[in-house]
Amino acid sequence: MTHDTHDGTTVGIGELAARTGLPVKTIRYYSDIGLLPASGRSPGGHRRYATDTLPRLRLIQHLRALGTPIAAIAAVTTGQRPLADLVTHELDTVQAQMHELTWRQGALQALDDCPGPQQPRRLALLAGVGRLDEAHDHLMRYWHWALPTGLPQRLAQAVIEGAVPTPPATPTTPTTPTVLAYAELHALTTAEDRRRQPQSHQVGDVASFYAGILDACTLATEALDSGCPTKHAEALDHFVGTYARIGGHDDGPAFRAHLRTQFRHGTRPDSFPLRYWQHALSAIGGTPPRPARRPSETSHRDMVILASAIDGLAVSASMICC
Repeated sequence: MTHDTHDGTTVGIGELAARTGLPVKTIRYYSDIGLLPASGRSPGGHRRYATDTLPRLRLIQHLRALGTPIAAIAAVTTGQRPLADLVTHELDTVQAQMHELTWRQGALQALDDCPGPQQPRRLALLAGVGRLDEAHDHLMRYWHWALPTGLPQRLAQAVIEGAVPTPPATPTTPTTPTVLAYAELHALTTAEDRRRQPQSHQVGDVASFYAGILDACTLATEALDSGCPTKHAEALDHFVGTYARIGGHDDGPAFRAHLRTQFRHGTRPDSFPLRYWQHALSAIGGTPPRPARRPSETSHRDMVILASAIDGLAVSASMICC
């Protein structure tokens, strides 16, 4: 190790090493890459540094101890970026990495829980998700594609916020069912038979239709939270009234019977709508509602099921939109 002494205006690399505990080799590397420029050299050819270099070196030392990349540190030491901005960016980066690692842990656990013969299929399903941010963006793009182009932005955003679950990777390790549900959801919306939502040629005034569906969702959520039969009926009436209005019908027994017939297709176990909303609800750790068992019960129960909640909004008023 080279030990230089003070000359009054500069300090040697050995002094910096002694005062920071860093190896001379490390300080020399910082100097070579421009992170800690030298002021000049001594008559003996040793590097000399300005006396204000020590605080800068300590800053570099502390940031490196936290794993901060060299390029990010350089932007701070040269004044191109405030320290607070770097801290915020690095925190966001670490949180994103933790999110991905938590998802990976959940995915590996889902594979570990799987019987051997089923592992190849499950592996392919989970691998299809890829990066979580990209998977989430894909679901967002699906809904932008599926909704009518003429739908006002505020309504489209409200539908999408209720329809796209957050990837199940925070705040704790996701369970195998939530991981698999999210993977199934991703696979469903990439399949060739994915479905669009009702378009203007089907419902006419799309803004009025979707606004009515969202209002029904809100009422359904309140009904589920309260368990009040009256609120269930109110949500159902609003939901049915929306369909009656766009078709120019009166909301009566005959129309409700017609509507139930139309909706039975959407509640078949293999239907796109039912699969989407069941997977979406499972992905956030919820339990899909069970359909009514007897035809005589469908007057209210099937309709309420089609308006029950997902991610704090309604699970299936929107189910009918698929």
